Amino acid sequence: MTLILRLTSVRSFRSTLGSSVGLGSVWFGGCPTCNKLRTAARYQNTVDFRTYANVAAKKKDPRVELYTVLSSRAQQLSKPEKGEGVRQRQKKQEILKKRKVSSHVRLEPVTSPLHPAQQTHAQRSLSSKSTVNMYTTDEVEQMQTSQRDNSVSKWQATQKKPFRNTPRVTESLVEEELDVLEEEEEAREKIARRQEEMEKMKNIERRQNEEQAYILSFMEACVSIGEVDRATRTLHYLKNQKKKRKHLNADIYNVVLKGWAKQANMDKIRHLFFMMTKDALQPNLQSYAAALECMGRAGLTGGVPIRCVKQMYKEGFNLEDIFRDCTFEADEQEYILKAIQDGCGMADFAPPLPPLPQRCTTDLVSSIYADENNSHDSDESLQVQPLFTEDEVLQRCNAQLEMETQHWLKVESVEGQRQSSQEVLKLRELLQTHKTMWEAGLLEAFRTLKKQMDRQSKVKGQVNIYPFLCVLDDQEYVEMMVQAICLVAVTGDPLLIIARELGMKIQQKYRIKQKLQSGGVEKIGQIYQDYCSFMVNNNQGGKPGQARELWSQLEGGQGVGPGVGDECAWPINLIINLGSLLVDAMVREVKIDNNLFRKTSEQKLIPALYHMYTYRNIKQVGIIKPHPMLVQLVEGAQDTSLVFDSSLLPMLMPPVPWSSVKKGGFLLSPTKLMRSNDATLQHELLLEKVGTSELYPILDSLNQLGACAWKINQPILDLVIRVFNNKGSKELDIPQPVSEAPTFPKLGTEILTNGDKQAMRKQMAQVRKLRSEMHSLRMDMLYKLSIANRFRHEIFYFPHNMDFRGRVYPCPPHFNHLGSDVARSILVFAEGRPLGEKGLEWLKIHLVNLTGFKKKNSQMERLEYANEMMEEIFDSADNPMTGHKWWMTADEPWQALACCMEIANAVRSPDPQAYVSHFPVHQDGSCNGLQHYAALGRDITGAHQVNLMPAESPQDVYSGVARQVEKLRAKDAEEGVKVAQVLDGFIKRKVVKQTVMTVVYGVTRYGGRLQIQRQLKDIPDFPQDHVWEASGYLVKKVFMSLREIFTLAREIQDWLTESARLISHVGSAVQWVTPLGLPVVQPYHKVKNKLVRNEMQNIILNVSTDTSERPDIIKQKNAFPPNFIHSLDSTHMMLTSLHCQQAGIQYVSVHDCFWTHACTVDTMNRICREQFVSLHSQPILEDLSKYLLKEYGSLPPELQTSPTAVSKHDKLMEVLVDVPPKGEFDLRRVLDSTYFFS
Repeated sequence: MTLILRLTSVRSFRSTLGSSVGLGSVWFGGCPTCNKLRTAARYQNTVDFRTYANVAAKKKDPRVELYTVLSSRAQQLSKPEKGEGVRQRQKKQEILKKRKVSSHVRLEPVTSPLHPAQQTHAQRSLSSKSTVNMYTTDEVEQMQTSQRDNSVSKWQATQKKPFRNTPRVTESLVEEELDVLEEEEEAREKIARRQEEMEKMKNIERRQNEEQAYILSFMEACVSIGEVDRATRTLHYLKNQKKKRKHLNADIYNVVLKGWAKQANMDKIRHLFFMMTKDALQPNLQSYAAALECMGRAGLTGGVPIRCVKQMYKEGFNLEDIFRDCTFEADEQEYILKAIQDGCGMADFAPPLPPLPQRCTTDLVSSIYADENNSHDSDESLQVQPLFTEDEVLQRCNAQLEMETQHWLKVESVEGQRQSSQEVLKLRELLQTHKTMWEAGLLEAFRTLKKQMDRQSKVKGQVNIYPFLCVLDDQEYVEMMVQAICLVAVTGDPLLIIARELGMKIQQKYRIKQKLQSGGVEKIGQIYQDYCSFMVNNNQGGKPGQARELWSQLEGGQGVGPGVGDECAWPINLIINLGSLLVDAMVREVKIDNNLFRKTSEQKLIPALYHMYTYRNIKQVGIIKPHPMLVQLVEGAQDTSLVFDSSLLPMLMPPVPWSSVKKGGFLLSPTKLMRSNDATLQHELLLEKVGTSELYPILDSLNQLGACAWKINQPILDLVIRVFNNKGSKELDIPQPVSEAPTFPKLGTEILTNGDKQAMRKQMAQVRKLRSEMHSLRMDMLYKLSIANRFRHEIFYFPHNMDFRGRVYPCPPHFNHLGSDVARSILVFAEGRPLGEKGLEWLKIHLVNLTGFKKKNSQMERLEYANEMMEEIFDSADNPMTGHKWWMTADEPWQALACCMEIANAVRSPDPQAYVSHFPVHQDGSCNGLQHYAALGRDITGAHQVNLMPAESPQDVYSGVARQVEKLRAKDAEEGVKVAQVLDGFIKRKVVKQTVMTVVYGVTRYGGRLQIQRQLKDIPDFPQDHVWEASGYLVKKVFMSLREIFTLAREIQDWLTESARLISHVGSAVQWVTPLGLPVVQPYHKVKNKLVRNEMQNIILNVSTDTSERPDIIKQKNAFPPNFIHSLDSTHMMLTSLHCQQAGIQYVSVHDCFWTHACTVDTMNRICREQFVSLHSQPILEDLSKYLLKEYGSLPPELQTSPTAVSKHDKLMEVLVDVPPKGEFDLRRVLDSTYFFS
């Protein structure tokens, strides 16, 4: 039985104990065990108390009984009755406090730490009583006194000498002890109340922020559609509502001020300033900017503008701040300047010049940014011709701008290349007829909805959805709804997904329309043309940062003119409500002819979409389900065109360079520097706190990667499309159509048993799942190939951004070089370079790497193998589908085929060294995560396993782990372990590879077991009834083998995990800064259910990124090691990127796989190794420890009185200081390691 529990009411206990404890004969103090026992009791440490109590019992020391009584009484007060609820227990404790336990009380059996032989009669009698027995207070006191006196006298009789120098435990000492316990209880209660208050304040603040964002978006939408009166009326309504008034702030007023400023209505401006002052809201710089703009438009001079400027100076602002810190649209700057120069008589005033760019001070890249005139020392042979003429630049810039202005692009499907039957053509005609009917019905329904919302807003003056239904033309809303119908018709989607997609599209189109109206598009277009003209003529080399600085200079050179203001992001509840309104209209208005496929001319319209509920992962979810007739119509029509948002497609010219955390990527489509969940703002806020100059290396690396020009490998694309349209190929990883999927089981005439029915339901579910997966894979490939086919004659670019760890990704999701083997095979560099002396050799080595045939062989052996296989290479290039098909046996068959064609073309050219190659050659890291761990720990054994050390042939860590696992298995098999005997001969490299690769990135034992299970299932000869048991056995052995091989790596991983666990326990999310200066914070918090109410269906959002919630301890601790390593491999990639740009060579990456031209592989390899050594020469773990100590070194004041919190914090400090030790590995050896990246 537990000896001590949380003292829920010390006051109740001490009133029971009272002055009748009678401890006059009990000695206390002088005994180390008793002192430890007292400490354990004070801080409610159950484990320590039990340990020391048992020690004291063995010593036959009666002094332990004081704490035995304390613990027993505390246990009695805290333990609930059988069937007693929380509220009943709390009520009972309150009654006990009030009565001071003066009447009958219920006692739990007293658990004494003394041996049963030393227990008194009273103890044994108490222990033997049923828990329902009741004793009066007098009976309790009498038994306790008798118990203590008897045990003390027996103990004294057994002692030859009494304790010396130990004071008696008097009533005053007991009172002091109880005073301490009571103070601690009061401190805990105070902390609990404080935490509850803080939680309430956070919830209030969160709701207020959501309300303010909604109101701000409403006001902005009203002003943008010219409804400034409506915005002002709503402002008055909110001001007069006591509960709503607190949501108003200066930013909301400023939106309305800018609206009236456009109309030169000075009376309204004065009135709004008066309202702000009355509500104790201080006008800010943007408020005064709106007032001056109004004066400039109204042509006011003299007193009014002068008084405004004086008031502004009185508030601590100055005129220069307006042009430096405010955001502008259209011609706002011009009229503000007019008000200052003409209205105030300050003709000599001129806006301040843009600030000079600051220099980056990060140590790792100081050499790059040190010299302003720094440029690459590249070979003249590396220089390439410009990709476009000046006329082509102008034409392509306009085409890109037009595509983003329209916000979407229609792309012909590669399936449309097949000859369509008469039946398909007829279905297409029927589909078009229905679309026309849907458009008419939806347009009428939409206009009716607008009128209804308009009346509500006018009558009540409340914030509602009306202005968001007016920000676009009515026809644009209808077009988006019709597109959504065709997408939903394929598979039913949850209402949340459809509504959010529609709401996001409306917001994006609205942003573009805003820029068009403000004149910002023309300004961006002019800057973009000038930027591209320079970049295409200086496409390589130069110092990193050149693109960023050029863009900033061009922006500053525009001077006064149309500006592009900051965008107000719509809150997620607004986006979902707006989308839900449109979905509701779709469900109500969209009809389909029920007799569509019947031989009758009579038309019978029925709903085409249904709103229904289903269960997914035991949760009820509202979905929009298409009628089977609609599915048959859309799928049968085989629409030959696909519609993509412009932000999902490559760009025709280089992306806008990242010059700050908010500017970069696409021209008009909003692009986040750090991709994150829609509701996540913590990353953006963290980046904004960092000086932009400190982020220059990150921004410049993204710009370098995005500036890489690509084109399509047309021969490969043609082959892939042919296979795709010929029902795909499972062997070549070309998804097959759903028509090739297994059919559903058919019911026979026989009567089925319950077991047969259950088996059939299971089989049908499996077929349904397989068909769904096949459809998803097929559509994914269709998107890739259709986009590639659309851009087959173009040169294009991929803008890049990153995740919260710094890992870099192309923004277009469907088609990019991070894709599958197929996607990579149809992409080549737009810029070609001569192969040179070693280029052809690198192409051959790259081909062998793609085949996977010579993974354990040296580079020379791989090259010899390629030379031996030249006949097969030529055959694959010339007759890919009819020849020997050697390329199909490769690990990456399509890339291997593309490489075969490139080698054949080069060898057959008159001069292979002069052959201009566009083909990218890859260099892969050798289990890159473990490479970083080995370097962090200077682990000699680990460094050897992952090729950080020079060697004649590459070390294969996966084979090494497989050999270690096999040794352990053989040993177990000899000892008679059955599963070890079953696995004999089946432990291969492929079985353990995925688990070894992902262990370093935080895979759990369960996840690793599933990985191994899949590999064992794919082995034909393995007994399938042993798969689950064998996978469980193997995952244990893999983890054990990794700990033996990578000892220091596991110590570092354990240190990171424990640090994150303790940081999360004190209520903080784990954050750190990468060696390149990127701030990182883990966005894992307790899930917060957020209710979004709308008329169609209440939607619950599971938000796990709400920073006001406590951290999710499990996710925080499990994710920290892999995320930290990811941030290091990203840093290494960025450093390599910057130095490759300085060296004037082409470079792109797929995380830990680096690409360049064949002639520059050696240069990239040298830079890659130098930057890895440079990175790990930094005291990375020591710097991390210092940062974490600084960030989490102080305990919040409200927790400083909590013993538990103090104890946890002390433990955290101990762990953070205890940095894992390092080994003796010399990092400089990486410079000579051929197979580090190969």
